[in-house]
Amino acid sequence: MTRKLPVHVFQPVFGLFMALFMSFLMSGAITAINIGFPPDYLARWMRSWGLAFVLAYPAILIVGPFARRLALYFVESPFAPAGKA
Repeated sequence: MTRKLPVHVFQPVFGLFMALFMSFLMSGAITAINIGFPPDYLARWMRSWGLAFVLAYPAILIVGPFARRLALYFVESPFAPAGKA
């Protein structure tokens, strides 16, 4: 049997993974755009990633609910019963 976390921690855990992946990808791309690929690229990227993650996680937790409401303003809810708008 797999033990999972309770549903009430879904949003912070989802935000954690989003912050990890997005800050990793974006910091790598922006570091490469700004400095190219010098010998110390990986060290600079990891330093940038650490800073980006520290900023991204709280930002996702704060902005996430607003972004969800904004998306639901334009798109039908995937959670609504069939036939209800």
